[in-house]
Amino acid sequence: MQLKSLLTIAIFFLITSAQGQTLAELKAKKDTLETQLKAKKKEVGTIEGEIAGLQKKINLMSGWLMGLTGLVGLDFAGTNRWIASSNPTSSSSALNIGLTTYANREGKSYFWKNKLIINKAWKDIDVEEGEDDNLFDQGTTDLFNLSSLIGYRLSKKLALSGLTELNTSLFDFLAPGALDIGTGATWNPISKMVVVVHPLNYHIAWSTDNEVTADGTFGSKVRADYQDKFKVAGRKISWSSTLTAFFPYNNKKNAVAVVDRFGAPVTNDNGNPVMREAGLFEYTWLNTFSFQIWKGVGIGLNFGLRDARFEFEELQSYYSIGLSYTL
Repeated sequence: MQLKSLLTIAIFFLITSAQGQTLAELKAKKDTLETQLKAKKKEVGTIEGEIAGLQKKINLMSGWLMGLTGLVGLDFAGTNRWIASSNPTSSSSALNIGLTTYANREGKSYFWKNKLIINKAWKDIDVEEGEDDNLFDQGTTDLFNLSSLIGYRLSKKLALSGLTELNTSLFDFLAPGALDIGTGATWNPISKMVVVVHPLNYHIAWSTDNEVTADGTFGSKVRADYQDKFKVAGRKISWSSTLTAFFPYNNKKNAVAVVDRFGAPVTNDNGNPVMREAGLFEYTWLNTFSFQIWKGVGIGLNFGLRDARFEFEELQSYYSIGLSYTL
């Protein structure tokens, strides 16, 4: 019995010792791999930096740098004598089209940046038989923003610049709308952001009433454009954001027509349009997101905010979601 006990104890110690050696070897191997991984990450960071530097040189030598993000959202639905529905016979259709594109030219001492943002949507709901309207009779979002910025570099981050920007709609062109022409300075705090500050700017604004045009005035124009691409869960996300604002130098008020939340002029008991006074301060914030799934195709989201009291007395907003393509 004593011999068996001694053998059992010996075998136990041998197994424990072997396990301990194996565990120590695994930990040592893990530490080695972690060290190698850190070295690889550092190497990857160095390579990425070299790629970014080469890309800047390529942009300078190749001339124009262009990009595009497009969005299409399409939806059809309908019922025919479906009694469980509150509208047994009905149909609906919706179409969203969005486009954000840019064309930039970079030189050693100058730059020229052009950007176009378009968003148009239609929606139609028919709840009665025999209705003869169609999808394109019921427009919703209608946005057209075109800008052109040219500058002469004073340093890597600062330049003298001139900007022309048109902010209106496709189908109700300049009703409402705003045009800015000005000069000042452009600042590049980081490579993905462009900030424009133009203290000498002339601003012309049109109200929703085609017969009433707001007077132009001088003021400061501020615009910031940000464009980035990053990854979330291994998928590429593209983000383009534009914030543009005008600050008039005077407190002049302009007579404009009062409109309801549908954009229709409000009239009094005599049928005459109701008027109000509004200044020319305004700002617009436009965003485009694209979550890429396969070869540039993915899910897109566009949304925007606008405060322009000469157009409408309250904050305006829109959003659209659909399939997107990023080039």
